[in-house]
Amino acid sequence: MDQVPSSAPPTSASPTPATPHAHPSHPTSLGHGLLVMGDLWNLLIVREALAGPVRFGDLKAALAISDPVLTRRLRDLLSDGVLEADGPRQEYRLTDAGEDLWPAFVAINAWDRRWAPNSPLRVRVRPRHLTCGHRFDPVFGCGVCGAIGLSARDTEAARDPAVPAEAANPRRRYHRSASAAGGDAPIAAAAVLADRTSTSILASAFLGIHRFGDFQRLMPDTAPHTLTTRLSLLTHQGILTKTPLQEGSRRTGYRLTPKGHDFFPTFAFLIAWSEQRFSADGLAGVRITHRTCGESLRPRWTCNACNGALTATSVDVGYTPRSPAPGIAE
Repeated sequence: MDQVPSSAPPTSASPTPATPHAHPSHPTSLGHGLLVMGDLWNLLIVREALAGPVRFGDLKAALAISDPVLTRRLRDLLSDGVLEADGPRQEYRLTDAGEDLWPAFVAINAWDRRWAPNSPLRVRVRPRHLTCGHRFDPVFGCGVCGAIGLSARDTEAARDPAVPAEAANPRRRYHRSASAAGGDAPIAAAAVLADRTSTSILASAFLGIHRFGDFQRLMPDTAPHTLTTRLSLLTHQGILTKTPLQEGSRRTGYRLTPKGHDFFPTFAFLIAWSEQRFSADGLAGVRITHRTCGESLRPRWTCNACNGALTATSVDVGYTPRSPAPGIAE
């Protein structure tokens, strides 16, 4: 039987799913999405639930997470409509909103497979396309015009000037979160996404920001020392590179490397998911346009084996229940 937590596990009697939390900063839909998925514990819990219904004790054993921390994360995921709890065994399962996160986890897995293959956060799986029966490497594309093989360079990202920067980057919910093992080892995608400052820097870089002062302007709540430290980390990790702003100039800026550009699908799917699921919070505050068709990007994965579009019902993401996640510390 599951160990009884110090406080009763949250149930579906929590606030109505998909009802946004009220935040003083009035986050945009993207800001709300980052509150949900910009936390490593939440990412790991949802990843476990992608394999099927889980119980409180299952999650505690798999993630080595304390009762109070797990209780709060489950409560918030229930309130945000990502999880639901039912049945006499109090099982937690993904709602439709939670299931719709599968493309983002395919993106995370693909990034880790290429850039952080030995990370303790990586789940060594390769998804299968049920339609053609092959395991696949996902190919990113536009769901509006059907173009495939896209990268960030094929798009244009712009911030809505009417939306304050802090609305798309609200203060985090949790004073403490999980952190991945550090050092010189390649950092996993989930650890990048779960670090609010790193996420904001990468999002700004996709918006064409290069100068330190411009990063500061879009991240007014970030201390200069913290910004400097994260820029150094992302540069050390090969996600950003420090280069002259102009040829022959002494002034330097930060630009995305191929490793950094490969993070674009994760952002694109998170923005699309946030706009769909938290539309009551308003627009994301960021618009991504596919240059070729001129339409707002509707991100889509296709199968490299058959070129067929991947859907929730045609993909087995390959996760198995209760995948241990070593290297995590609260």
